[in-house]
Amino acid sequence: MSQPSGDEHTWALVAWIIPLVGGIIGIVMRSNSDYVKHWSYLSIAFGIIIIVIDIILGALSFLTILILPIHILVTVLYYLAGLAFFIIWIIGILRERNAIYWKPPIIYNVARMIGLP
Repeated sequence: MSQPSGDEHTWALVAWIIPLVGGIIGIVMRSNSDYVKHWSYLSIAFGIIIIVIDIILGALSFLTILILPIHILVTVLYYLAGLAFFIIWIIGILRERNAIYWKPPIIYNVARMIGLP
């Protein structure tokens, strides 16, 4: 594959740095670039996964508030999920900057379901 231009790098970075919203902006602004599309769809999928996990863990936290040991476990899982998302986000930034078409397992599968070419 050819090297992306500086403009494509910028839009792909914007797409990845702002999960979900940045992906939508990237698709709208550079719909003809496969590189930007790749990172935009990954961004949208990553944003969706973050929201779904946040809702699930938030609901579990609310439901277990009176059961202290389980509530503590859910809270720990919530913070671990946040740390995992942060690490994935940083790895994604590094991969995008090096022009690597990254395919993180779960995120890539969700991106394929929502339309990644």
